[in-house]
Amino acid sequence: MEARIIKKVNNPLLRRTEIYFEIDHPRGPTPRRMEARKLLADKLKVPEDLVLIEKLATPHGRHVAAGIARVYNSRERLEELEPKYLLEREARKEKTKKEGEEKSESPEENPPEEKSSEGKEGST
Repeated sequence: MEARIIKKVNNPLLRRTEIYFEIDHPRGPTPRRMEARKLLADKLKVPEDLVLIEKLATPHGRHVAAGIARVYNSRERLEELEPKYLLEREARKEKTKKEGEEKSESPEENPPEEKSSEGKEGST
């Protein structure tokens, strides 16, 4: 995948930069918000936690996702200005990502339970 910055608008009043971008994803699904966020943070050379993806969508039949992101000067400013639902969405995605990493790193402590064969033993 490759990210391309289409337009960059500096907003000094809100102490953020608004980014209009496209991500090529040939032969694959629309990238997840976390993947897009990481690509943009790497491209812009900013910490990942200062980038918030507002919109990300792929038009039907294309392999290019278009989106809007905002890059803040500080995490406090981001939390102060962004709508609560966007912050909750971001936190949920980070939480599930971390849980997935923990599960893949640690072996299963409890083996899966065997299914009981109820109803088969007592039939005559």
